[in-house]
Amino acid sequence: MRIQSSIQRGVAVAAVILGAALSGCDGTAVVGSSSDGGMDANLDVVVTCNAPQTACGGVCVDTATSRDHCGACGAVCPGGQVCAMGRCAVSCPAGQTLCGDVCVSTGTDRANCGACGSACGQGLVCAGGACQLECPAPLVTCGASSGDAGAGGDASTARYCADPRSDRANCGSCGNACPAGQACESGACALLCVAGQTACGGACRDLQTDNANCGACGTACPNGQVCNNGACAVSCATGFENCGGACRDLATDNANCGACGNACPAGRVCSAGSCAVSCAAGTTDCDGVCRDLQGDRRNCGACGTACPAGQVCSTGSCVLSCESGLTDCNGSCRDTRTDTANCGACGTACPSGRVCTEGACQVTCSGTQTNCNGACRDLSTDTLNCGVCGVACAAGQVCSAGACVTSCGAGLTECAGTCRDLQSSNADCGACGSVCASGQVCVAGACTVQCGAGQTDCSGMCRALQSDNANCGACGSPAPAGGSARTARAA
Repeated sequence: MRIQSSIQRGVAVAAVILGAALSGCDGTAVVGSSSDGGMDANLDVVVTCNAPQTACGGVCVDTATSRDHCGACGAVCPGGQVCAMGRCAVSCPAGQTLCGDVCVSTGTDRANCGACGSACGQGLVCAGGACQLECPAPLVTCGASSGDAGAGGDASTARYCADPRSDRANCGSCGNACPAGQACESGACALLCVAGQTACGGACRDLQTDNANCGACGTACPNGQVCNNGACAVSCATGFENCGGACRDLATDNANCGACGNACPAGRVCSAGSCAVSCAAGTTDCDGVCRDLQGDRRNCGACGTACPAGQVCSTGSCVLSCESGLTDCNGSCRDTRTDTANCGACGTACPSGRVCTEGACQVTCSGTQTNCNGACRDLSTDTLNCGVCGVACAAGQVCSAGACVTSCGAGLTECAGTCRDLQSSNADCGACGSVCASGQVCVAGACTVQCGAGQTDCSGMCRALQSDNANCGACGSPAPAGGSARTARAA
């Protein structure tokens, strides 16, 4: 009896081992190893994902859209950013919508058909933002032809519509997924470069500044020269700085913001030479870089719209030469009478806290502030200039209503030992530590543009409505073709 029992136990053990081995054949689990010979071995789960998904930590994810695995497992996008085509970005690309924290195409997404959360029922596909029975041309049907699990079922087996001309997961044909960092263009996977860059030998290059690819892929500048605006030159043009052999715009370059090598942290952009959360008034975020669409040759009128060789960007349009009243500054038309980056002459930038008025950098103080040695001071709250320029309060005191006291008066708030009027203080506008940008003043607790005499705030830029061809008489009112602001007024 004991021999028979031993035989039965041996058969049972063999069956368990055989069953575990067979379960490993379907790619779900295999028997692990341990020092006790495997009798108490742990099971190692093996996840098999369908294209374009990747196994990250035992879970199938799409590295093209996952914020926690953007482009690769474990690559997390900073707060406030999304994952678009395997790269962290400040917003979803054109044609996609942010649903939750994922960028989707509501035109074909079965779980978000036409709008976020609008799911198609079992047996239906999403085409043109509407749930339908079949995919119309030029869309093709991808996924299993049967066993449709519906919008809430297994996405790997449900039928769905795809555009093989542009769908990264089905580029050219169903299931042909483009790698991270590539996009589907005309049915073929191609390197995805941000606006202003070109694919050269499998890498994105800036043909305007790259010494190895100056003006065209493979065109290298000789030793001792730098690539400036797509041409090899001995030195950088006005407005650019030589940073390690490359000409960089320190006012907008995220890797060289304000100074060579000063890189902005993730989630911030370089605006007017300072790392900021968003672009300043009058500029637009183009793939993480602040651009003036009214005068930028490489982003003229819209992000990525570059002017042809020999043309400049004037008031958002590519033209052969700048209009009257504007100056060609390295291919961008600028009003040197009001432009803080080109004040009086191309490349002459006004210091922080000053504005450009009639071609000169000037201190423009609001009605509640006084010019104290070239700096605007609020004599009613400034502990270093209390009541009068140069009169400082003693230690432990604050300046309130122009007098040194031990506490702040009504309507004032103590900010780091100084009484501030949050309604008018440029250094504490609306809240302590909220600093207004260069050229702005605090009015009613909000930062606004303060223009000099004879100028008007037009979308964050000071403009002379009497002479500005793009704002003739009123903001956004261009002068007639072939004329000027002066002739328009005369007429």
